[in-house]
Amino acid sequence: MAAGPRPDSGAKPKRSLPELDPTLRAVAAASTGGTLVIWWPAFTLGAYKAVFFDALLALWAVTTAVLLSGVALRRRGVVPLGGWLALALPSVWVLLAVLTPGPHLPSYLHHVEAALTVLGAPMLSWLLSKILLPDYDELPWLHRLGAVGVTVIVGVLAFLPGRFNYLFLTCADFDLSGNDTPPHCAHGAPLQHL
Repeated sequence: MAAGPRPDSGAKPKRSLPELDPTLRAVAAASTGGTLVIWWPAFTLGAYKAVFFDALLALWAVTTAVLLSGVALRRRGVVPLGGWLALALPSVWVLLAVLTPGPHLPSYLHHVEAALTVLGAPMLSWLLSKILLPDYDELPWLHRLGAVGVTVIVGVLAFLPGRFNYLFLTCADFDLSGNDTPPHCAHGAPLQHL
């Protein structure tokens, strides 16, 4: 019997992180998807009292990708009817904007933009989780609701720094980042960044 290579007596055993609870992993993944969608629009809503078109178009792109994926599958029951309607809302906004261009854009569309973003992100978080995470439906109802709740909380938490940006950012920070300065930013040198 041939002897195999002897283990190196000086080698340390590999340490690995403990396995994460699958429920935590699923809830964190679901929460992350929604927060990636909501944080910047919520911040700009707080800072500028507006949701910028790039955030709305990003929401439109993601919802349209999921919508078209569902259409490509041609399966009933994959996404509930309310989910299809929620996925179509950003396209409805784009269509309304195209049909009423420029200065004739009704002022209520600004509120529609904000509602689409604020309400759309948690719904999108739920839908993406349902579609992309295996066994998402097997999570307890409270955990699934928790993932949507985290998205809402991050939206509020992103809105507040936008609204009170003058407490920790200056107008120069916005200029330096290539953004317009919000109406109530603090004047002064940019803060020291890493």
